[in-house]
Amino acid sequence: MRNPFSIFAIRKGERWPALAIFIYLTALNALAVSKHFEAFTRCGHLGYYSLFFGDFTLSGFDPFTYVILSEWRSLYSLARHPLLAVLIYPLNQLNQWLMMLTDMNCAVFIWAAVLIVLSLYSFLFLFRILHKIIGIGHKDSFLLSVFFFAFGHIMVTVVAPDHFALSLFCLLLTLYVAGRAIRLKEPLAAWKTALLLFLSTGVTTTNGLKVALAGWFAGGRRFFRPKSFAVSIVLPLLLLGGSYLIISEYIQKPEQERRDRTLNQRLKKDEAFRKQQATLMQAAAKRNANAIMKGESFRWTDLSLSRPRSVIENLFGESLMLHEDHALQDVNKGRPVFVTYRNKMCYVVAGIVMLLLLLGIVTGLHDRFMQLCLSWFALDMVLHLGLGFALSEVYIMAAHWTFVLPIAVGFLLKRLQKPGIKQALRLLTVLITVFMLAINGRIFLNFILE
Repeated sequence: MRNPFSIFAIRKGERWPALAIFIYLTALNALAVSKHFEAFTRCGHLGYYSLFFGDFTLSGFDPFTYVILSEWRSLYSLARHPLLAVLIYPLNQLNQWLMMLTDMNCAVFIWAAVLIVLSLYSFLFLFRILHKIIGIGHKDSFLLSVFFFAFGHIMVTVVAPDHFALSLFCLLLTLYVAGRAIRLKEPLAAWKTALLLFLSTGVTTTNGLKVALAGWFAGGRRFFRPKSFAVSIVLPLLLLGGSYLIISEYIQKPEQERRDRTLNQRLKKDEAFRKQQATLMQAAAKRNANAIMKGESFRWTDLSLSRPRSVIENLFGESLMLHEDHALQDVNKGRPVFVTYRNKMCYVVAGIVMLLLLLGIVTGLHDRFMQLCLSWFALDMVLHLGLGFALSEVYIMAAHWTFVLPIAVGFLLKRLQKPGIKQALRLLTVLITVFMLAINGRIFLNFILE
């Protein structure tokens, strides 16, 4: 049996690209850590939740991970992230040991290291998808991988103390493994599907459907054979369900009771805090007024927001290129839902990227791997544009779908026959990548230094 961990070996042709992206990721994370270095490295008898949430603003991302690393609490919503807090628990124990040793909270350093490693492998899996699955050259694969990592909210995702970088890693790993199975015309092994489903769904529940789609596209009707389906889908879902019940009863419930008790005590003693909470509740009620129905997950839906403006300014706007006004502010803390670009060239670039996506879809439509990518893309578009889930800050979800853009351009590069046109597409991609790196890098650096 082939060593399953060989997939993480960095091959000879990948070493220089890996080194380049490693330096890039390290620089971004070093800048992100420096922004709150003094405050976030304090340790002792502190209110870590208040500390991190009081000072931290990075688009719509939450610093739950910093809190969990600093003091063990199950803060993530179990309905959306059933295993995430538990997966982070070993790192919490590492941080407790480091805090005793150094008298410094090392949460920001630990998570930066995790982000660098996961994002490095996300880059490598995308590079391999482009080179080995789609079949374009090393240089084109590197170009399109850099193109992806130049996107505004990919740049932010790889430094954010949230779950999105983990989700990106799981999705690109799944896509690469499924793509190899499709090219070999073999079903995706049931144990691989089960493991990917368990881990990916544990990070974000919607990833489970994507893993199931990957198994289906790779295996066809064989995927639904009773034994295969039981091992690859039913078993991990049962394990997830059991884990959910245990975590809910023994970890989440006590945590919620603790939070309610602390909140009620403070509400009784602090009049200013009561007014602040009342204001926050009114704002939350206003934000969720257009939800499809009540409930933890459905309260994030919205049927009233303009879909055309959401696509232009946020989905294909902010996801790819950060807005200069209200840069990386949180829509829940005063950022308008829609912000326009000062530089109108950003709209031109967004339009070109959308056109390249469309052309790539057309050229690769009959390829089964492209069909798998499109099924994932369609799922996200139904979720965000159809149901309006998190539509007011849809750009923070960029890690879940924007990798389809370089894949589409990859198919376009492969299918173009005339060398002149192919070279023009390469040049266009280089110019767009440089433009996005310049725009996003400047705004990101200004945000860190302000």
